[in-house]
Amino acid sequence: MEERVKKQEALHYLERALGVDDKWFSFRLSDDGNTVKVTDLESHCTRDVNIALDNVPAMIYDILRQANDWIM
Repeated sequence: MEERVKKQEALHYLERALGVDDKWFSFRLSDDGNTVKVTDLESHCTRDVNIALDNVPAMIYDILRQANDWIM
């Protein structure tokens, strides 16, 4: 599977996993694949997370590391 498709699928599952605990976020991979736009669906606030050169596990780690104070 292409890396971009893997990342998009992982972001979908991350959204669903957070939704289990009523934390509603949207994760969108940028066109260049270097950032993920994290959107809090309740407040509509956004943050960009740098994921340049990451594989899927590193991308999830970077999202949680860079936006943890906001997501958790």
